[in-house]
Amino acid sequence: MTVHGLALLLGLFGVPAVLAVLGHRFRERASPARRRFWGGVVGYGAGLAVALSAMMVPPVWWAGDGTLREVAVHWAMLAGVLVGVLAGHLLRGKGQTGSP
Repeated sequence: MTVHGLALLLGLFGVPAVLAVLGHRFRERASPARRRFWGGVVGYGAGLAVALSAMMVPPVWWAGDGTLREVAVHWAMLAGVLVGVLAGHLLRGKGQTGSP
């Protein structure tokens, strides 16, 4: 199995499983943890949309250089989650001051 295949499998099955575990007892978590969780969910959704769009584009459009398509299909979901969690960590909620 290649690294790209492993990234696709982790994006398809690993990330939703981890988000399901992290969503357990959601109400009892602190506000920063909830922001990171929702950032991960939104980032995963955006990455999934990018990956599915790249999968559905006709192969003729990718003729010549398949590198961008390969990265979009295999790595978009993992990258989306990481960017979403980072954004959720860096953003502050309403009325919060100080460091996150």
